[in-house]
Amino acid sequence: MNNNKSQNYKKFHAGFTLVEILVSITVLTLGVLAVSQMTLIGTRVSSINKQRIYARVAVARVFENLNNLPSSNSLLVDDGDPNDLNDMSTTADYSQIIEDMTANYRYQARWNIADNTPEANLKTIRIHILWGANRKHHISSDLIKRM
Repeated sequence: MNNNKSQNYKKFHAGFTLVEILVSITVLTLGVLAVSQMTLIGTRVSSINKQRIYARVAVARVFENLNNLPSSNSLLVDDGDPNDLNDMSTTADYSQIIEDMTANYRYQARWNIADNTPEANLKTIRIHILWGANRKHHISSDLIKRM
């Protein structure tokens, strides 16, 4: 008799309740949403890093090209304003578009020159690479050459 009651009890109370199922589905859904958000953020960060890597490649290209020019080249002539090294506007001393169709990027290189900076017989060339909407992203690098 006792055995029969315990079998009926187990049969009646077997499985999960509706509330338990709803709670587990809610927890699972929140976990999936969190993972999907992390994936989206990771994709966005990856895209930004890719742009910065290509910008570094653009800096290296301009740096190498300017470094290989003689100091008397017309692209390395100072405009007479030693305070414009940080000028990234359209009034920069020189400007050039850099694009690579295989990597699908387009950057604008601008550089300013200051003679006798940081000391006599040296010239500082500050290279700015700009990209993005309204050129809001940028990186800079300095090249110091003997005059």
